[in-house]
Amino acid sequence: MESAKMESAKNYGNVVLLVGLLTVLFSIVSCSGKVDTTIRNDSSARVAIRIDVPDTLAARVRQLSDVSPKANLFDIERIKQEFSTRKSIQLIDASSGSPNSMTAVLWVPDIGALVKDTSLVPTGMITFDKVAAYGSTPSQHKLAVNITKYNASAAYQLFPGMDKSLIENLNPPALDKDPVSAQDYRTNLETVIIGKKAMPAFDACTLDVTVTLPKTATSGKGGTINGQTFKAKLPLFDILMLEKPIQMELIWPE
Repeated sequence: MESAKMESAKNYGNVVLLVGLLTVLFSIVSCSGKVDTTIRNDSSARVAIRIDVPDTLAARVRQLSDVSPKANLFDIERIKQEFSTRKSIQLIDASSGSPNSMTAVLWVPDIGALVKDTSLVPTGMITFDKVAAYGSTPSQHKLAVNITKYNASAAYQLFPGMDKSLIENLNPPALDKDPVSAQDYRTNLETVIIGKKAMPAFDACTLDVTVTLPKTATSGKGGTINGQTFKAKLPLFDILMLEKPIQMELIWPE
């Protein structure tokens, strides 16, 4: 079991990208991911992703794998290859500014078309609807995200560069038909996968999601709303556990 984890750990950077939407963006002193999405009036969207893996965690990954100390954690060419056949979500740029970091820019020509692309998005995971006008309220757009244990596998596949064997070896309870408790999974992370020394950096990992709307939001759930800006912070551990669904909803005038 340990040897399998050592073999797959070389792709750990890809896992951080995945769990850390679907996106991402880690601070300088702690592991953190950021996904910054801007939605336009024509229902297209630009998604900017950044990941910085702290030295402590990156060193642990390399220690468990056959990756040299100076090798990149992120396989940029593989990411580009994966997106080369996608049409509903396109890769504009991807680069690695340092061995432990990655930035990427994605383009969604039509959110509605992405939602209908069942090869990437299972029914119900993302919805994009038009709310009809009523009374003095004009027609509105409604975007909702609902990631559960039932669609988590598909949600992971939306992110670039994910390695299936790595996900299997991380064994996130979100993908397990008989998931362990949060405490048991934490013990597994400490003793087998991450190691106690790197756990503080792991616990600092969060996914910071920012969505900028074309107009002032009417309402929002799953985060905070300030005018046209929606923000949510998701701990990486909670994403791997998915004890509760990740649910976000935004409504804004057409």
